[in-house]
Amino acid sequence: MPFLIVGIALLALKLGEVGPFTKLSWLWVALPFVLVVIWWEIVTPMLGLDKKKEHEDFEKEKKARMEKNRSGRSNNM
Repeated sequence: MPFLIVGIALLALKLGEVGPFTKLSWLWVALPFVLVVIWWEIVTPMLGLDKKKEHEDFEKEKKARMEKNRSGRSNNM
């Protein structure tokens, strides 16, 4: 996420022609976006961070269903 923020800031400064950013190469402006793509497409799946989030969401839904079933049974008795 920090790479994305830096990339957006560099892009805005380059397009706004602010100070020394006017002469900055487009490669430096594009680099943070390339790093974001590498992070999201390669590093995150390698570390299992995408599956970890899905697993946490699944566990929350599972707990919610279990609580709903428990409260439904106690109301019926």
